[in-house]
Amino acid sequence: MTIENACASLSSQKTGWHDKKWTKWSNFTLKQQKTTIKTHLIATNAIKCIKIQN
Repeated sequence: MTIENACASLSSQKTGWHDKKWTKWSNFTLKQQKTTIKTHLIATNAIKCIKIQN
């Protein structure tokens, strides 16, 4: 599972976002280099949460 899929999966479970909304948000975030580190931290936390749930 990729980081993007892990985050999308977690977001869908928590907020009910659709994949299209997640993709738009993800693409928007990736364009902002200042938030790249923040996004990475969120992704890491998302993966940890998914591993705990499974």
